[in-house]
Order: sequence, then structure tokens, then C-alpha cells
Amino acid sequence: MKNDTVDKLVIFLAKRDGIDKLVKTFQYVSKLVHWHTEATHPEIANRIKQWEVASGLSRKAFRTGRFLTGFNALRRSPGSTPTFKFLAVLANAGEMVYFFFDHFLWLSRIGTLDPKLARRMSFISAFGESFGYIFFIISDFIIIREGREAEKKLVTSKEESKDAKESIRKIKADRVMRLMAVAANVADLVIGVADIEPNPFCNHAVTLGISGLVSAWAESQQTNANYKGYQMAEGTAHSRYVKLTKDQGPLEDIKPGELNQPIEVPQLAVRKCYECGQPLPESFQPPGDEPWTTGIFGCAEDRESCWTGLFCPCVLFGRNVESLREDTPWTTPCMCHAVCVEGGMALAAATAIFHGSDPRTAFLICEGLLFAWWMCGIYTGLARQSLQKKYHLKNSPCDPCLVHCCMHWCALCQEHREMKGRLSDNVVMPMTIVNPPPVQEMKPNDDNHDSAQSSANNEHTTLEMQAL
Repeated sequence: MKNDTVDKLVIFLAKRDGIDKLVKTFQYVSKLVHWHTEATHPEIANRIKQWEVASGLSRKAFRTGRFLTGFNALRRSPGSTPTFKFLAVLANAGEMVYFFFDHFLWLSRIGTLDPKLARRMSFISAFGESFGYIFFIISDFIIIREGREAEKKLVTSKEESKDAKESIRKIKADRVMRLMAVAANVADLVIGVADIEPNPFCNHAVTLGISGLVSAWAESQQTNANYKGYQMAEGTAHSRYVKLTKDQGPLEDIKPGELNQPIEVPQLAVRKCYECGQPLPESFQPPGDEPWTTGIFGCAEDRESCWTGLFCPCVLFGRNVESLREDTPWTTPCMCHAVCVEGGMALAAATAIFHGSDPRTAFLICEGLLFAWWMCGIYTGLARQSLQKKYHLKNSPCDPCLVHCCMHWCALCQEHREMKGRLSDNVVMPMTIVNPPPVQEMKPNDDNHDSAQSSANNEHTTLEMQAL
């Protein structure tokens, strides 16, 4: 799949992870040194504290735009099963809130915005961080458990093949990486809880320092492993193949250049779609981006879906997903939509009705509306993206997630009309059934006269054609 603008931005941001981990190590080492020297050397402790604050602000500057990472992860690979997709949406949504409000926290602490906003922005950012890490940890534990079950099956089968050993090795390597991710997420969760609800344990200098160092170390190990995997995929790492010399192999098998190169098979060189990966026929001509059959504001063309989308958008969304994925019942996405989108709006409305709109409740109202808006754009945008990949539809009028963020109800109706129109095109064409001639059998000599008479009556066999 070709990289678009968001992919390029995410790749650019990922290159700064190493600097962020290095500065994070400096920050929490400074915290531990400050705690150790605060009582004995106050002047040195004061300078170390300034170093710690400067490192923390530098890290927030390096994380500018990092909320696009979670958005791109959901846009590209949300999950293999509905459970993992749901956990990925919650985890990445919390992480996006964390990185997004971290911008305002940084600007308020350096004096660009009102310094009074720092505490509120810190609370929202830490809440989103903790919310996301909880679901990241749950997802990692589920994958670890599935890996252990797969490993047990391979061990009990007592297969000695290279494929089985390689599968067990990959499962163990993935388990180590998942455990490192869990350690990093738990450490960051402790840091986030310290900002949400200060307490003697989480806010202690030793607890924060150790948590920060564990997080930096585990994340750096993950980054190194991902970089090595990228090198192997790109072919820049050292090859495991052994080059044969003239003494080790027949002379006629030695060819100039690198040995053990892949063999090109013309039959396998098939053009594939960049979006869905399906093989394309020889008659296919680009461009493959087909227009939508109806416009985004054509809700009046189908009144039934228009009324359903206006008053029960969760039901219409469930029906759309059911038509798109045959293995998913409409009730599951309907309930997810009702809880995430309608639930956030209902929470904000109930708070405003029963408790009024004052500074104490404004935060809860905004939090409910923001959660509903994020989930509406991400969760329903992924379904629209799947529809576009299935029918090779272009982004109209813009990115799927952005369409649902701005015109959610119109987008639901447009998707329903699109699938309804394309499914109605698959009508049954009239066909003609050709009945074969009767089977000829060998008969006794006594019946030769009768068979000769019947053959005289039927000089040739006719085909019976029956319209269906």
C-alpha cells in the first residue's frame, strides 16, 4: 500500500523516538539525583531540578504531532477481530487525547498560554494517557495468552519440523516484546495516576524515577527490535545465507553475482490492488478510484434510511456493517455506536439538565462531547474506509474519518445508499437450460426390431431447451 501524507508524517515522527527516550532518561535520572541531594546539597539539587523541568518541556516539544500515530494505527490496522478492534479504538483514542492536550500543557507551562490552564490540561492529558494504557495492557495480555495456547499446541503435537520450531521461536520473541510493552505501559500508568490523583506512593520521587527509567528502557528495546525488523524487511541487515565457493559446489551451478536470489516466476507476477490486495484482471485500466453513486447530501433520495439515520443512527450503522461484513451481526456495531457516540452525548445532556452549565460541570460536559466526537470519527470512519476498499471508492469529499467527524449522519445515509444500490445490481439474469439427449443403452437381439423401428421414427436427436 502506498504511503500517503499521514503515513509520511508518522514515519517522520517515529524517527524522533530515540531522542525522546534519551531525554526521558535524563529527566528521571535528574529526579532521582534531586531527591538524593535535596537534603545535603540544596544548590546542586536546585540546578538538577531545573535540568529535570527543562528535559520534561523538551520532551513535550519533541512529541508535537504525535497524536497522528494513534490515528494512523486505527486507519491502517485497527485489529484482526472485533474484540481487538474495540480495544484498539479505546486505547488509541486515549493516547490521542493524551498527545493532543499535551500541546496545550506545554504552551501553558512555557508562558505562551495562560499558566492557569496548565493544571487542567495536565489532568486531561494524564486521564487520556491512563485510559489508553489500560486497554493497551489488556490487549497485550490477551495476545500473550493466545500465544501460550498456540505454543502448547505446537509442543504437544511433537512436530520436529523447521516450521514448527520457527513458529515457537517467533511466539517466544513476541511474548518478550509484549512483556516489555506491558512493563512500559504499567510504568507510564503510574506516572499518569500521579498527575490525576496525587498520592504519597505514586508521587514519591523514587517511584516516579524508577517508573520513568523502566518505561524508557522498555520502549528503547522495542524501538531497537522494530528497527531490526525493518532492516530485515528492507534487506539492509546482514543476510543469513551462506555464499558457496567453487570448492563447495559444482562449477555449473555457480553463477556470477549474489547467490540464493529469488526466482522470478512470470505466472506469479499478477497486478494487485493497492487498497484491498486483490488480483486485478488484465482488462483493468486505472484509475481504480470510482465515484460514489450518490452525493454526500443526497439523503432525500432514500427516505427510509434518512429517517433511520436521523433518529436511530446506531441502527443504521449496524445495518451498514452487517451488509459490509457477513460474519458480523448488526447488533454488535449498533451497541458499540450507541454506547460510544450516543452515550457520550447523553452524558453531556444529562449533566447540563440536572446540574446546570457552570464551571464545575463544564469540564464533564466537554469531556463527554469530546469523547463522543472522537469515537464517532474514528470508529465509524474505519467502517467507511472498509467500504471504500471493497468497492474501490475514492475519498469523497475528504478522508473517511474527517467525513464522519463533520457530517456523520449524512455519511451514514450515503454509505447505506451505496451498498443498497450495489447489492441491487446483482440481479439474477435469465438463463436457458439445455437438457442433454437421452442415454443410449445396449438392448438384447430380441428387441432389435423394436429398436430399429424407434430409430426409424427418430432419425435424429433433438435438444430440449427450457427457459428459466
